[in-house]
Amino acid sequence: MQPSNPNPTKPWTLGSILKMTSRIWISIGALAVIYGLTVTGCSPVADADGTPRIKTTAMDQPRLTEASALWSEENGAYGDPFTTGKAAYDIAQLTHDPKWAREAISQLEKARSEMPNFPSATAYLGSAHALMARDYPLQGAWQALPGPGFVRIYHVERAEALLSEAVAIDPTDPVARLIRAATIIDMPGVLADHDLALADFDQLAKWEAQPELNPQHADVLRSAKWRGDFYSAYTRVLADQGKTEQAATYQQKLTAFKKEFE
Repeated sequence: MQPSNPNPTKPWTLGSILKMTSRIWISIGALAVIYGLTVTGCSPVADADGTPRIKTTAMDQPRLTEASALWSEENGAYGDPFTTGKAAYDIAQLTHDPKWAREAISQLEKARSEMPNFPSATAYLGSAHALMARDYPLQGAWQALPGPGFVRIYHVERAEALLSEAVAIDPTDPVARLIRAATIIDMPGVLADHDLALADFDQLAKWEAQPELNPQHADVLRSAKWRGDFYSAYTRVLADQGKTEQAATYQQKLTAFKKEFE
């Protein structure tokens, strides 16, 4: 029995049925793109006083509290897009809430547009796309749907492209290179170049041991913020690779670092 055809002069064919089916899938995909990719104007819900509403808590409560306060202070017409975007990024990273990843992308896109030669703006934008892929609302078998599933792949590809663009702006910038390494190593190996991330970590380890090898950014390499981030990320990577002795060395550095700044 054939489907009823409102136009009897044009009988249903396999081709027309396939075209109709494809249009339905394209429509579903368009809705997914609107939700998953459109970031302009998407802001996290805030209370009347501007305090952001965060639906989950995290183990690193001090960092979450600091990021929340910073976003409240900077979000607005006169705020700094990079600072606002970085605060939203930190909240997204800790809460796994895609709403905050979209806010980070929105703000960091503005920052990148205003400061195209600032590697950190581009690097954090790329990493924010990776967070959006990680926390995309459709999970499990739903990802097989044409459209919604492709949205996550888009964010993965966008993340890698922007992270490499950031390193290309200044190959000696240890902040951008650490963001790329730490982001890519956490992405699925089937989609991401883990060898590139490991090469980044090796280069960063050389700079950390001898900052004079990178005189342009020696102050950053000696800074408490960068060292803490690097020790934490590299210790975990070495442990995951089964390099227990090297991991123990960097764990000792991380422990000593924490005691130094307690």
